[in-house]
Amino acid sequence: MRIRIRQIANLPAMRAILSFFDSLWFPAAYAVLALVSSFTGMEIAFYAITAAIVVFTSVFSRDSKPLLVPVFMGVYAVSRVHAPQPPVESDFFYNRGVQIYLLCLGAAFISCLIFRFIVFPQDRNFFKESKLRLGIILMAAAFLLNGVFFGGYKIADLPFGLLTALSFFALYIYFYNTLYIGDGTGRYVGCLLVMTAGIIFLQLCKIYIFDGVVSGGSVNKDNIITGWGTGSDIGGMLAIFLPACFYIAYTCRRFGFIFYVLGFLFFAGTLLTFSLTSVLVGGAVLIAAAIYLSVKRSPVRRFARIFSIAVIVACAVLAAVFRDLLYDFFAVFLERGLGDTDRLGLWSNGIRNFLRAPLFGAGFFGSPENLQNAANRLLPEMYCNIFIQMLASCGVFGLIAYIVHILQAAFAVRRDPASESMFYIAVLVSIFAMSLSENFIFRVFPAMVYSVFLLLSEREGEDGPLLLVRPLLIKLIRRKKREEGAEGAASAAGGGACNSAASCNAPPKCPAGEQHDL
Repeated sequence: MRIRIRQIANLPAMRAILSFFDSLWFPAAYAVLALVSSFTGMEIAFYAITAAIVVFTSVFSRDSKPLLVPVFMGVYAVSRVHAPQPPVESDFFYNRGVQIYLLCLGAAFISCLIFRFIVFPQDRNFFKESKLRLGIILMAAAFLLNGVFFGGYKIADLPFGLLTALSFFALYIYFYNTLYIGDGTGRYVGCLLVMTAGIIFLQLCKIYIFDGVVSGGSVNKDNIITGWGTGSDIGGMLAIFLPACFYIAYTCRRFGFIFYVLGFLFFAGTLLTFSLTSVLVGGAVLIAAAIYLSVKRSPVRRFARIFSIAVIVACAVLAAVFRDLLYDFFAVFLERGLGDTDRLGLWSNGIRNFLRAPLFGAGFFGSPENLQNAANRLLPEMYCNIFIQMLASCGVFGLIAYIVHILQAAFAVRRDPASESMFYIAVLVSIFAMSLSENFIFRVFPAMVYSVFLLLSEREGEDGPLLLVRPLLIKLIRRKKREEGAEGAASAAGGGACNSAASCNAPPKCPAGEQHDL
């Protein structure tokens, strides 16, 4: 069967089609389709097309790279009119026919992935070769065991734990075995994220222009929603996609300045979401990238300096001219960015639930006081902090599993990170930072991005601790090797002639004047 599939794939017409799926024209076309679907409510047709693409590329493509496109972009095709969250509260995705339809498409998707594993031999094996496998296995076990010995354990905890484990690591394992990572992978992934950020930004613009977000001179934050998320979701995804803009700006010789400007434009989008966490994370990325690209030799260094100074001057002028207006804006921003969150209450509630079940937690559904709009929710309300979430839902076992995972990921960081490595790390750190004040990483679409970038970071890196720790250890190891070399030379000098042929393969290592025993 494998030979027959390859024969079909080598036909001239098939090679042309596969070449399209392997190029950047495919994600550009897919982004347009996703945007149209989000504006028109054509999700049924869009996901049928997506399923056909997944089936075709899974069977005939030598590389699983085309599957990154629906992984990153697929969720953003959901339209606002079908949003399950307030104020729309559509029951579209609660319709039994729609659910059966999507389940059938999902079954076809999973079947193709399994087919690829069975039919085509894999060059790599996650369970034998991955440097992160222990932490991943422990976290998956923690998600599955959430609340297992808690008196208020709910049967919904098990499927949700399974969904969480799959969203975290299923894609990591799949792409570990099927994705071929080369010199152009970073550029390709970076372009995908920029296109995805473009979809989100245009959806945000549409919300502001046509969906009544601005009324009577004020902004109704509750109306900042899409079919796939709220304002914090929109701002958070724009924030974690910002590194892609600056990475492409750094590596693109002719049009890098366009991506540099897009980075600032997408950050402006985070401001319009009134999500304080998104603004803080995105602002940190923006400032760090602007400084780096203004100092580091790159095609956009001169433009970065000029544009950044122009932005600073423009902001200073606007602040002087519209001082009162800006003061009112930021007062409203802080009020709406911090309002209706009650994070301290959620965190204290999480600690109480942890104390009720310290070993494996109280489960994801073990805190009824956290649930909001339970009649229209399939998902639990979270604690808006990754560490408290792990403690409350998965107990000490979950927290230990997460710490092991973090440490293993840190030890996979490259010794001397290139631009690609820094791009991957920046995205992962942004997701982590968002998860300190939001339930960000427990949402399916950020978790899938995390899963892919975790793999990219590992495959790009080398064994060793974080950048701050590794240089010290490297110095100690090198010093020890020099000392051992000096002791060996002294021993050889005292013992007379070299006594093995192997030791004479490198003459410079032998003391001067010695006879080689050849």
